[in-house]
Amino acid sequence: MYWPTLKQHFKQNLFPGQQENEEVYLVIRQHWFVFALRFALWLLFVAILVLADQYLPHYASFIFVSPYQEIYALLKSIYLLFLILGLLMLWVIYYLNVQIVTNERVVDIDQHSLIHHKISEVYLSRMQDVTAEVKGFFPTFLNYGNVHIQTAGEVERFVFSRIPNPTAVSKLISDLYDKLPPEAKAPGLRE
Repeated sequence: MYWPTLKQHFKQNLFPGQQENEEVYLVIRQHWFVFALRFALWLLFVAILVLADQYLPHYASFIFVSPYQEIYALLKSIYLLFLILGLLMLWVIYYLNVQIVTNERVVDIDQHSLIHHKISEVYLSRMQDVTAEVKGFFPTFLNYGNVHIQTAGEVERFVFSRIPNPTAVSKLISDLYDKLPPEAKAPGLRE
């Protein structure tokens, strides 16, 4: 029995539906700052727990007397459980939202929640226009933004939102489109 090497396995199976002769040029996720903002919001909920532990004994000491003490401990445990679950969800959604650029197509995997995801793809031959957009102070300063792909198909726009270095990504996609042979490009789009 032939066992493929680990490198061959990952080269062939980077994402669902990857073709055997498809070469991956770019795998990209949202900019780290987007995750950092969501993490900062999560930290506010952690701060509520810390402040409750610090100030409740001084201002609501009756909570630490039976039977309220057991109820408070239960509620605190449930809150902590939801905090951990929230952090897990933040990471999983950030990590599984991925855009992949290959020599044949662009694949966008959107993870909306733990049990809801959407996979969209557009073949490079169906592209009409690629636009990079950087708008705002932090996106300009940290160099992240959106890449819009106009297609000839049913879906008019294909959007990669808040990705690092959108100008370089749009240039890569345009260069890959230009490398396609003229007969592979959609009718009416050839130069």
